[in-house]
Amino acid sequence: MGEYNLNPDLDPTRDHVLYRDGDHMVVYLGTASGASARGYGDVDVNAYLIVNRNKGILLDPGGYKIFPRVLSNISKYIDPRNIQYIYMCHQDPDVAGSIPLWREITNAKLIISWLWVRFLPHFGFEDVESVAHPLEDEGEVLNFGSTTLEFIPAHFLHSPGHFTVYDRRSKFLFTGDIGIALLDEPYLVVDNMSRHIQAMKPIHERLMPTNKALKLWLRRVRDLDIEAILPQHGAIIPKQHVKKFFDFLDGLSCGLDSMR
Repeated sequence: MGEYNLNPDLDPTRDHVLYRDGDHMVVYLGTASGASARGYGDVDVNAYLIVNRNKGILLDPGGYKIFPRVLSNISKYIDPRNIQYIYMCHQDPDVAGSIPLWREITNAKLIISWLWVRFLPHFGFEDVESVAHPLEDEGEVLNFGSTTLEFIPAHFLHSPGHFTVYDRRSKFLFTGDIGIALLDEPYLVVDNMSRHIQAMKPIHERLMPTNKALKLWLRRVRDLDIEAILPQHGAIIPKQHVKKFFDFLDGLSCGLDSMR
């Protein structure tokens, strides 16, 4: 049985082990800057590291500026050269601007929708076929050491080639831009879900294209055994709030729904 660390008092500017068992670990990499997401400075990205049997998967490594901090924090848990995969849920620079730096120190494959493989040369790669691990539209199940990762289609939320990632060992669901929030004062784990929904609502109304796309994704994930939702921006949603989060998305009018 693994140990979870989803305390609402966790500091979002520091790295934390969120789950640990004998050979498996999930780490939040302490990438929040502490600045308001409504400003014009850095866009905080919640970068995560999955470690299994001393091999790693880095999820959404973040932009160029936070690379030194992410590298330093990863080095506490694993030799960065042992990162086997880097997942980019989409091509935005806040998510993947540091990719060229990571490729200088690791031979990790870049897991990305087949739609975005053609963009990799713009990150400085000419050997795209040797770098990319493309995901087809229907997703993929990836065996990684003693765990299994499910890449679940979440297309158009907010990228046409978006996937959410379910780690069967920790029962964490990594959701990219689904669940993001604009926080005036950053916190890592949601305590007050009603307040947090108000922080999620404006950005979901703008970024999510239509409620139909949300409902299609909800059909795929509602029956999963989920300990926490780990989005790319904002805060982690622990198990006791997951149903309320899904209900919020299910009833959300967004994107095209509000256009006349």
